Amino acid sequence: MVSFDAHPDGYRHWRLRIEGSIAWLVLDVDEQGGLVPGYELKLNSYDLGVDIELYDATQRLRFEHPEVRTVVVTSGKDKVFCAGANIRMLAGSAHEWKVNFCKFTNETRNGMEDATANSGQTYLAAVNGSCAGGGYELALACDHIVLVDDNSSTVSLPEVPLLGVLPGTGGLTRVVDKRGTRKDLADVFATRSDGVKGTTALGWKLVDELAPPRKFEETVRQRAAQLAERSTRPVDATGIELTPLRRDRYVTSVLDREAGTVAITLRVPDTVTGGLEQGAEFWPLAMTRELDDLILRLRANETELGTWIIRTVGDPGTVEGYERLLAGYSAHGG
Repeated sequence: MVSFDAHPDGYRHWRLRIEGSIAWLVLDVDEQGGLVPGYELKLNSYDLGVDIELYDATQRLRFEHPEVRTVVVTSGKDKVFCAGANIRMLAGSAHEWKVNFCKFTNETRNGMEDATANSGQTYLAAVNGSCAGGGYELALACDHIVLVDDNSSTVSLPEVPLLGVLPGTGGLTRVVDKRGTRKDLADVFATRSDGVKGTTALGWKLVDELAPPRKFEETVRQRAAQLAERSTRPVDATGIELTPLRRDRYVTSVLDREAGTVAITLRVPDTVTGGLEQGAEFWPLAMTRELDDLILRLRANETELGTWIIRTVGDPGTVEGYERLLAGYSAHGG
């Protein structure tokens, strides 16, 4: 059974450190740390287990660290940023596993972009080596990409020419719609299994900036500081610790495997009590965390249950009260 519980103290594939207004998310995948047996996670390739940790880190940065205004995503390995989703993992997985894997990785990268757009927490990709497939899609989810100009490091989407499949995490869409790469250049890029490097990558708008190896870290730090200065994140906000999840309080489920259904019930408290001072016990956050966790566990572990029946129990007036409370926090930048 796949669990989506994670904490920085137990990460196997990521290192998270906070330096004032800048956080560093360093990808250093344990080759022997695959979620299931049968493959090695070479070249900083990833599987669902790697992305579960990334999801946890992005949520903690957003909720627990209001002081963080820039998040630098980089690699802890020499000459390689990320080789993308592990090919052997994909080859040995059932179709439904691959579908849900791609859903989850898309949601995680959308969450990174949402943190930039709505929480003033900008993501910067410090690409310090070759960056292929899902690795480049991870960089594309960031707002700014710095590529090391070492005459060998490239960005690429090799799954298109080599495997004949479309990138599963928004690669071609973000290249054109987000980065503004000309469509004809994007077409050429998609045929280049060896990728594009240096001034060509910059000229095609595949990256934002180049830096030679000797100045790479300095350039990344300067850019991260500049992005932090532009942030609208409130300076006096108090973080909310994402304590271990307590299940089955506000969201419960009954599984009927014979019928292939899940009955999900969302419960509303009798009255509006407390606010953000409750931290992770604040009902809108506690309920949402429970629901998110249940959805993820059902998708990964109960693929035969194809019909979800969702109902709510409680006073709609209480929900409206919480809505007004949340609107008040939003109006004051909370």
